[in-house]
Amino acid sequence: MKNIIANIFGGPSPEHDISILTGLQASRILANNYELINIYWSKDNRFYLVNNDLESIDFINNKSIYKKELTLNLGSNPGFFYKKKQLKFEVIINSCHGGPGEDGTLQAVFDIAGLKYTGSSVTTSQIGMDKYAFYTLMKENGLNVLDKFLYIIDKKPDISGPYIIKPRFGGSSIGVEVVENYNSIENIIQSSNLYDLGTTVEKFLPNSVDLLVSVRNYPKFEYSEVEKPTRSTNFEMFSYRDKYLGNGGLEGSKRELPAQINKQIEEKIIVELKKLNQIIKIQGIIRVDFLLQDSELFINEINTIPGSHALYLWSNLGKSKFELLEDMITEALNKKNEWSSQGSDGLALKSASDIQSKLG
Repeated sequence: MKNIIANIFGGPSPEHDISILTGLQASRILANNYELINIYWSKDNRFYLVNNDLESIDFINNKSIYKKELTLNLGSNPGFFYKKKQLKFEVIINSCHGGPGEDGTLQAVFDIAGLKYTGSSVTTSQIGMDKYAFYTLMKENGLNVLDKFLYIIDKKPDISGPYIIKPRFGGSSIGVEVVENYNSIENIIQSSNLYDLGTTVEKFLPNSVDLLVSVRNYPKFEYSEVEKPTRSTNFEMFSYRDKYLGNGGLEGSKRELPAQINKQIEEKIIVELKKLNQIIKIQGIIRVDFLLQDSELFINEINTIPGSHALYLWSNLGKSKFELLEDMITEALNKKNEWSSQGSDGLALKSASDIQSKLG
């Protein structure tokens, strides 16, 4: 009998569409070896049980995907339910990008419900989504990072333009803009709700290149080949359009894989990855994004649930996409609850006087 796996994708996030593509790919890869339950998380924060044979176009103006709404229950009998019947599965593949699916919110709900899931813990997810927190943590621990500042309207950082602005909480591409004049940042922020939770500012590096690599710890610490994405000729950053909309999507976007970089740069990347692995708890497959300008390497950010689960980055290393996803599933099944009530022995309750006396 095949093991039963749930796969969740979508979510109320700017990266909703890309998450659908990642989720559908994961379902196709696993379909022959597992019994799949596909859970679509809609933009308006509802869950639906959907067929396994859907294509991406089926999620555009197709009312049939909303026929089987699910409820997510906590308490004594937690889990997903269709009407009154509980969905039975062993683990959830989290294929959600951005927003509450990647920032620790969904992970926290699954933890409370006692549901096992692939990918990072709540804490690592929160760090990965908060660009300023990630930058601060890396800098404090000696990794080479490009100085990043929080946008404050009357407090211009001591760097010259042009500047890169990014939503403090968000994916690696959406809302990323290059601006020449610091005073024009406010107009961009006011025109979009992407920046409502904060904006980071950093110096734009001319003639720099992006270098991407994925990392995992199960069954052992290892990393993929390094990718050098190809930027479009009329844009000086690796944009959302470059990454997801050209040549059929992420896996069809133009790239060097492996990147044609010298041995010294490759060794620097490996050193930084090992440092990173000591600082945060890497679970599942994450993608680490670097910037290279001349010979200086900066760690830029991490994606705890990268597009297509970054499976394509391992394609030349003899690891199939099925094998990589199966390892993620096995790792998730072996996760242990990290909470503990040790030390809560009732002594404080026994020694306390009445509550009214504590109110002064």
